[in-house]
Amino acid sequence: MLNRKLLAGIATAVMVAFSAPAFADTVAATVDGDKIMKEDVMKALKTLPVKGEDSDKMYPLVLDQVINEKLVDKAVTAAKIEQSDDYKKRLAILQQQLAKQMYVEKFLKDKVSEGKVKAEYEKFREDNKGKQEIHARHIIVPSEEEAKQVIKDLDGGAKFAELAKKRSSGPTSQNGGDLGWFAQDEMLPEFTAAAFKLKPGSYTKEPVKTQFGWHVIMVEDKRSRQVPDLKQVDGAIRNKLGQEALQKMVMDLRAKADIKTFDKSGKPVEAPKKN
Repeated sequence: MLNRKLLAGIATAVMVAFSAPAFADTVAATVDGDKIMKEDVMKALKTLPVKGEDSDKMYPLVLDQVINEKLVDKAVTAAKIEQSDDYKKRLAILQQQLAKQMYVEKFLKDKVSEGKVKAEYEKFREDNKGKQEIHARHIIVPSEEEAKQVIKDLDGGAKFAELAKKRSSGPTSQNGGDLGWFAQDEMLPEFTAAAFKLKPGSYTKEPVKTQFGWHVIMVEDKRSRQVPDLKQVDGAIRNKLGQEALQKMVMDLRAKADIKTFDKSGKPVEAPKKN
């Protein structure tokens, strides 16, 4: 029995083969007089992860799928799907989407060039080279009194991670309050101001207040950040450059356009004044 994944692979392979012209004269089958060439079947077969004897065994299965595709194509033609209004509406939508996609690809071509990616990486590397970061845990509670009690429990020998699981109200409670590694500019200022003063293995002796509650922080380790090489961040950099370029493109288009908006009752909404 063939599994679904392999059957899906055969179907995809058949579509690939049909998209390319046939050059051989050998006929593999006929469907209502229409020829299916062996070259089409072989091209479909070559896209599958099979070789040697397995390839020979797969040949009749792929041929069978090609025949099925031919029959479906004939049924579609007979049903005159392409002449229906619904087909034409959907085709128009797909054409519009394709045109938009191609426009964006063309617009981004020079905005996300190799040179700009490398330049952005160099900026990223300079910004992160030698940056200090810490591996910390925290316990967050609603009140200062509760935070002071947590510190007393720690002073009495309680394990920080176990206490975080029992007492912390934050989403990190289940993993013992572990926040992972972070730099000073990647957390709330009042939080990092206290955390970066600590030595590895120590915790804050006074509660630290932020907009989320009262924290008790423990630092497990400190290190200088290792900057990843370009290959590791290439995708993220391209995405960043692309998003920034698209955002600017939309803002430029809006700035040039005469845009009027109306509320739900149809009354004009006064546009904000441009500086």
